[in-house]
Amino acid sequence: MVLAIAYPSTAAGDPHRLSAQKIASIASDIRARLFGVQPRPVDVAALIAKTARLVVNGKPINLSWGLDRPIHDENGHEALGVCENDPELPDTVMISINASLLAHQPEVIRSTAAHEFAHAIFDMPAAMGGNIRRTFRTSVAPAIARPGAPIDWVEWRADEFMGAFLVPADKLARVLPKHASALDLPFHWRAAPDGRSVPFVDLDPSEGTLGLLVDDLAEAFGVTAAFMSVRLAKGGFIGRRFETGSTL
Repeated sequence: MVLAIAYPSTAAGDPHRLSAQKIASIASDIRARLFGVQPRPVDVAALIAKTARLVVNGKPINLSWGLDRPIHDENGHEALGVCENDPELPDTVMISINASLLAHQPEVIRSTAAHEFAHAIFDMPAAMGGNIRRTFRTSVAPAIARPGAPIDWVEWRADEFMGAFLVPADKLARVLPKHASALDLPFHWRAAPDGRSVPFVDLDPSEGTLGLLVDDLAEAFGVTAAFMSVRLAKGGFIGRRFETGSTL
């Protein structure tokens, strides 16, 4: 299987400034082609098997995944994952996930894999075309942005892809009413930030049943509760006051 991916880019291969909506569209399309339309957790083993060969904006990429080696950041601390290339292997991108560190955290393995996959898609074509070595690591404790600090667009883009790939908004809209009804949570329909009509649960975050809904949906998609709360808030399904700010 060869997975073809296309998005607006410069002649050198760098992505144009993509909106969150465009990134979500790319992520949802890739997910649908790999796993179909059912709302279920992404199977990491299947993701690895199905993405070994990519063509990104016409550039062939051999994607080599590894789950069996320790990974460290530039300070020697253990890291969750890494996406890197080697100019001596001009058509290859390597993704490694620290599976031994995350042995009992399948949700974090899943989110780390999706994040590094995004780097392979968006950031490696230009590096490979320019014969430049690039390395992207996901740290155990991500850096907290200082107020007023510039946005790291590369990491923002990878995070946006990760969120939309693991929990697509359209699939979340399909399953939320069923889960909310099972918990006797009232909901109504309203316009989301992107104009879609979505089910909205308007409860205070202190309401324990809202936490139960988040837990149920997190399990349904195979992500952490913190990850799911961010997806719910970003998609306009719950009030943004519930958002925790973390997606791992």
